[in-house]
Amino acid sequence: MGNEKSKIFDSLLDTFENPDIKAFAKTCINTIPNYFWDVGASSTGKYHPKYALGDLGLARHTCAVVRFLNHILSVDCYRNDFTSRERDLLRVAGIMHDSRKSGNDSEFTRNKYTKFDHPIQAADVVRSQKGLLPESEIALVADTIESHMGQWNKDWRSGTVLPLPETKYQKILHLADYLASRKDIEILFQGYQKSENQSVQTEEYIFNFGKHNGEKLSDVIKNDPGYIAWAKENITREPVRSVLAQL
Repeated sequence: MGNEKSKIFDSLLDTFENPDIKAFAKTCINTIPNYFWDVGASSTGKYHPKYALGDLGLARHTCAVVRFLNHILSVDCYRNDFTSRERDLLRVAGIMHDSRKSGNDSEFTRNKYTKFDHPIQAADVVRSQKGLLPESEIALVADTIESHMGQWNKDWRSGTVLPLPETKYQKILHLADYLASRKDIEILFQGYQKSENQSVQTEEYIFNFGKHNGEKLSDVIKNDPGYIAWAKENITREPVRSVLAQL
């Protein structure tokens, strides 16, 4: 795959039951923007557990979503509601659901916040991978992605209204995403340890760049709150991004 960090998805691909859908998943993964592998699951850090913050945080959140799907689908009363191919199509939807969280690479460069219509953007990318699977199966994946935000489907600023989950496919993906976003549920990753970025306390952090170089974050919060607001929106470097996410 194009990005070395995408190997984090190898364990997910190993759970696929149908080789052609697995190949489709790999093709879809190759469409994921470069920034995806370097950012957390939330542009502000407010809405996801610690393992989903910082470098590869969004990718770890994605892994957690598919893990939850696999756990749910291992229980007979749920598993029996889906065919083997449907289970794999759900796995593709899980992998791709946040693949345009901040749009494409150009959009991310201009504005790093989450794009409210990211489910629609991700679904459209999946729909563009024509000829690799039957059209009906590609549509199932795309339609499932579009509604993964569930009841949080309206944006008053843009007037965007996302579809609500209605089918069994849409509901189960939304549930998996919801569980993977809970701050009180931690997921273990082999070889993953909480980074130093996440252990840095706000009162201990000292800026080593910019207009407040050498100053404590706690002092800047008091003396220049406008800079803190700007930094939370624009600074992506670590560890400062993860430290600001704690505020």
